[in-house]
Amino acid sequence: MFKQLSLGLAVGLAVLGLGATAQAASSQQLVSQKSVTRYGQVTGNVKGKLYAFKTTGQALTLTATHQLKNYPHTAWIVSKTAVIQKTNGQHYRYSYVTSTSSKTKKTVSGWVWAHYLKTPTTVKLGAPYVSQQAVKAWMGCESASLLEGLHYKGVLTSTGLVAFMKHLLRSKNNNPNNGFAGSPYKVTPGVFQSIFPKPLAKWGNRYEPVKNISGAKLAKLRAQLRLHNPVVVYVTLHFAKAQYGHYFWGTGINNSHVMLLDGYKSGAYHVADPNHGKYWVSAKKFARSYNYKHFAVAVQ
Repeated sequence: MFKQLSLGLAVGLAVLGLGATAQAASSQQLVSQKSVTRYGQVTGNVKGKLYAFKTTGQALTLTATHQLKNYPHTAWIVSKTAVIQKTNGQHYRYSYVTSTSSKTKKTVSGWVWAHYLKTPTTVKLGAPYVSQQAVKAWMGCESASLLEGLHYKGVLTSTGLVAFMKHLLRSKNNNPNNGFAGSPYKVTPGVFQSIFPKPLAKWGNRYEPVKNISGAKLAKLRAQLRLHNPVVVYVTLHFAKAQYGHYFWGTGINNSHVMLLDGYKSGAYHVADPNHGKYWVSAKKFARSYNYKHFAVAVQ
C-alpha cells in the first residue's frame, strides 16, 4: 500500500513538472529591444491596442492600456522597437509610441504591434485661413502664416492679424535676420520687407513651441506634417522663378512669399496662402520654389 502511494505521488509530481516545463516553454518572451531615432507615424488599424510590458523572469506579459479607436486623429511618435516571441513560437515586432495631437496636450504611451502603424500617403491638417489682404497687410505674409499655424494649434484663436502684428518682432536696422524690416502695411523702397526664420521662430515661441528648421529637405517637412505640425515655408510669389536682389545684409529673393504648408499627397502639397487662399500646388512647382532657400519654421 505504501509503495503504491509513493508511486502515485511520484507520477503526480512528474506530471506537474512536465506541465510547468510546457507552460514555461509556451510563454511569451521579449527577444530584443532597442531605442530608435524618433519618427512619426499614424495608426493604420483602429482595431489595435496599446500595451504595457511586464517581464517576470523570461516570461513577458502584455496588458492592454488603450484602444487605438479612441485616438482617430492622433499621430504617434515611435522611440523604441522590440521583438516578441509569442506562444506559437512566431516573432512579432512592436513599437513604443507616444501620442501627439493638435487637440489636446495630454499624451498616452505604450507598445503597439508595428502592423497597426503606417506612414500615410496623404496628410491634410486643415489649418485655418488668415488673409493678409483683408486687413491690407500687403507685406504681412510671414505674420499671417505664423498665426495660421498658431490657430491650428488652438493658440490665440480669438486674435486677429492686426492685433497679432502689434507684437511683431521688428528689426531696428532693417535687417530681416534680426526682425521684420520696414512696415507690413506698405511698400518701403530699398528695404527687403520680411522677417527671416530665426527671429520669426523667436517671436512664435512666445505663444507655442516654434522651431526654425531651415535647411530641411522636403521629406522632413512631410515628417513634421505627420506629427500634426504645420510648417511656415518661404517660397516665391506664384511659385515663379526667383528674382534676386542685393542688400547690405546679403542677397534676397525680391519676389519671395511666405505661406503655411499643411498637407501633402502624391504629386502635390497643400498650403494656406495668406495672399491667395487654400489650395493644392504641384509638388514640382512647390519643390523648385522652396528649394531656393530651404527656409522653414515648424509650429510644434
